[in-house]
Amino acid sequence: MLKINQVVIGNLSYAKITKSNNFNKDAWNNIKISFRRKQEHDFLREEKNSFVCEWYGLLSAIEELKQIHSAYDFSIDYDNESKNKIKQNIKNRNSVKNNFSRIKISKKDILNLKKLGFDKLNLNKLQIRDLQTLLSLPNAANFSVQGSGKTAVLIAAHLMFRADKNVKANSLFVVSPKNVFLAWEDEFNACLNKKSKLYKEGLTELSGSKKELKKKLFSGKRNFIINYEKLVTSLDLISQFLLDDKNKVHIVLDESHKVKSETAQRSQATLQLSTLPAVRKDILTGTPCPNSIQDINTQFQFLYPGLSYQENRFRFFVRTTKRDLLSSGLKITKSKDIKRTFVHVPMSEPQISLYKLVRGDLISLINKKKKISFSKYRDIRRSFMRLLIIASNPLILTKKQFENGEFYYGDRLQMNLHKALIKEAQEGGSPKIQYACEMARKFASEGQKTIIWSYFKNTIESLGKYYLKDLNAEYIHGGVEIGSEDEFDTRKYKIKKFKDPDSDCKVLIANYASCAEGISLHHVCHNAIYIDRSFQADQYLQSEDRIIRLGNDNQKNIFILQSKMPSDLQNIDVAIKNALERKVAVMSDFLNDPDLSQLAIDESRGELPIDNDVSQEQIDSMIEYFMNENVR
Repeated sequence: MLKINQVVIGNLSYAKITKSNNFNKDAWNNIKISFRRKQEHDFLREEKNSFVCEWYGLLSAIEELKQIHSAYDFSIDYDNESKNKIKQNIKNRNSVKNNFSRIKISKKDILNLKKLGFDKLNLNKLQIRDLQTLLSLPNAANFSVQGSGKTAVLIAAHLMFRADKNVKANSLFVVSPKNVFLAWEDEFNACLNKKSKLYKEGLTELSGSKKELKKKLFSGKRNFIINYEKLVTSLDLISQFLLDDKNKVHIVLDESHKVKSETAQRSQATLQLSTLPAVRKDILTGTPCPNSIQDINTQFQFLYPGLSYQENRFRFFVRTTKRDLLSSGLKITKSKDIKRTFVHVPMSEPQISLYKLVRGDLISLINKKKKISFSKYRDIRRSFMRLLIIASNPLILTKKQFENGEFYYGDRLQMNLHKALIKEAQEGGSPKIQYACEMARKFASEGQKTIIWSYFKNTIESLGKYYLKDLNAEYIHGGVEIGSEDEFDTRKYKIKKFKDPDSDCKVLIANYASCAEGISLHHVCHNAIYIDRSFQADQYLQSEDRIIRLGNDNQKNIFILQSKMPSDLQNIDVAIKNALERKVAVMSDFLNDPDLSQLAIDESRGELPIDNDVSQEQIDSMIEYFMNENVR
């Protein structure tokens, strides 16, 4: 006999599998192999006749368990909790194979929605279409473009789930990047009447120590928002809240592509979260598969634990494209009015010299062995990152080397290069920085505002504090606290200042991690300059959408600065340009979005950088490029 029971360890629920003494040895080994493979890490506990595994691991292995059961003919006993989870899993498997009955939203439904407090925003017909589809699915995803109103649709859906006698939701639990918290606050204000129950309940941020989190969770408050990192460390407390029968929780993952890696801690945490009691689950992102179609797996498994998207392909999401918005007569910038210009900026002499030295170091590292060991990838990745720094703002590298006592190329040469780059900085910065400042001043003279993007904190602060001080520039990176709009130098204060059309702040400098998600600048800013770009497709696409959003159809000017290399040097930008083009094309195919196809075509005319998240496969591709002397 095989027994399946739910056990609670550290406030988290797991599945315990126990065999009888006379259980078939081969069957037992096959069960363990199957379950371990599905959860992709070792069991929490393992003894001679039992093991404890993740619920999502067991649910993913249900079909294999059925096959093993058929082959060896043994009995299975379940406790009530396990039986309910497995029944729900089977129900999900059956439901995704069938056509869903489409729910039609009537005028009466819209009127009831207003009575529930959703009366400050009128949903457009595309949002109503998406809302109907979301309500028709057991759990669902909204993959609509940035700025189309995904959060507003979700809030409307949540209110309807509260009113639905079959769902009876009474709690909203949102997991999102920290920089998206502001967007949720804004949407509550934009959609909800201040007298409505949901608005009065508010959305409580789960931050601080575990003791503080526990106090907030069990304070009687109903709605919470937490970032992915905090979820990993606080899942035991959250589990207690979800396991309480009186809490009927609607769980939402915002920017759900953040859980794309199935082996990452945040992915494991969200999969554990997916098997806890919830009356409804939804995910939101405009860039669901920024690297490959495999990025969909964890997101799909969060919605339907134990199911694989590859084996159960069905339309579990809605997608409103920019063309949908245009064809419906809504205001958004047309593709033809998005002017992407790839600017090739000549490198300075010390910049070229440093680039050539680091390139030589990289080639030497590659040439040491034909087959590169796993440990070597770290050094190679660092060399690629250094090339990107040099192509953008080389003083960052030499300053760090000087402070750390690194003199790879000889003291005299290193010191002379460092001095030359200091002089360059004193005279206006690297060529890319100087070009960005020139363009920002040109737009400011015409009464226009500009956002400048960079990957590097040093570049962001130099532009904000010194080079563009005359334009009253503000800057934001991870070190700038969110704060409030009234607190000087906080993120909210800076964004409010930049968005004020009457303010003298003409430039905002930001990095992708802090501002690529969750803020809207489209009404006041129509110009973006990229001094450098992250290798991550999602960050770049979302950064563009800060100024290309629903409600404004002005022409947008996007300038992508790229270092112009001597013909005898392989360009780091060229080495990775095809990777971003491929990623955008893959996402375009999955979402059937022609605007992404156009962006991929635009990318093929430009060159791209790299960041620390580059994979071994991508490094292999770049190594091949750098070893080919005929490629320029």
